Amino acid sequence: MIDMHCHLDRYPNPKLVAGKAKRAGVTIVAVTNLPSHFRDGFLHASQLPNVRLSLGLHPMLAPHSELECRLFSELLPKTSYIGEIGLDFSKEGLATREAQIESFIFVLKQVQQTGKVLSIHSRKAEHEILDHLDRLNVRAATFHWFTGDDSALKRTIEAGHYLSVNPAILRSNRGRDIVKQTPKERLLFETDGPYCKGERGPAGPWEVLRVAAQVSDLWGCSTEQVTLQANRNFRQMLVDRQGIGTV
Repeated sequence: MIDMHCHLDRYPNPKLVAGKAKRAGVTIVAVTNLPSHFRDGFLHASQLPNVRLSLGLHPMLAPHSELECRLFSELLPKTSYIGEIGLDFSKEGLATREAQIESFIFVLKQVQQTGKVLSIHSRKAEHEILDHLDRLNVRAATFHWFTGDDSALKRTIEAGHYLSVNPAILRSNRGRDIVKQTPKERLLFETDGPYCKGERGPAGPWEVLRVAAQVSDLWGCSTEQVTLQANRNFRQMLVDRQGIGTV
């Protein structure tokens, strides 16, 4: 199993969390919020066999400094994973809307021909993000914790993108409806730990196994079938992203 979106560096003991995830058979895509965070964690993450460190430029930290943008470009060759990136037009993010857009376009232009795996934050900004992805011909991105309306969901699916779902999504009626509307071939799993609540406190990467069990109820099949489908989806996403990526 793969946790497509987890803030491993935000746990008090990342190494302990990674070890527990490894014993559960879970590989972690460890997103970062800034290139400097990626830089600081790179050596540690490279020593953890089930961790793939992801280079991020989080929209809620915009405007980004010249140093962080320069670091993003310098560090880009070190990973096949990009996240957390995106836009946030919620009440908390609206004040920096233009700075976010500038940073997001900067990132997309950096990665558009690379085939790197993208994990995208899209709160209240789904249509704007889709417009930029379409304009720059960026395909097969993964929308993390998608909460958009039906028209945005339809556009996302028709454009060939993927959704990664977590425990919080499955706790709401709207979230379960999004999962039901999403083709089985486009669904991936995440925890967004430690920010997403799990069964007992902050979600850990191993809780993707519980997410799979909950999705199996929605799909009316076994957890094993859901797990196999999610793993096939991940491999297909790599192919769709031009097959460039280290699994």
